[in-house]
Amino acid sequence: MIWGWLTFFSVLIFPQLLGVLLYLRLSRLPRWLARVIAMLAPAVVFFFLSRQFFLAGLREAQLRGEVSGCGMPALAAGFIILLGTLLQLCIAPGVHLWFLRKPRH
Repeated sequence: MIWGWLTFFSVLIFPQLLGVLLYLRLSRLPRWLARVIAMLAPAVVFFFLSRQFFLAGLREAQLRGEVSGCGMPALAAGFIILLGTLLQLCIAPGVHLWFLRKPRH
């Protein structure tokens, strides 16, 4: 139970951390371009990373016979991936605005 929640939240948090690190790495580019790339990167990373967790787990459950033959579980996993990607697109600007407000020392 706890491992499932930890995995779920790590799939949500890891792309944001990667976006911040990407922004710091792209310091040679113009600031606006680095911010746009760093804000879009978490959504792209989440889209590909979450498919590994949600759809691979669904396939394993189907091979064990725990899931029926209908496509509703796959549709639900796809809907979770879509909502998570949209959530990443909404959270990323907030994360970057928060870092923009913090003074650098």
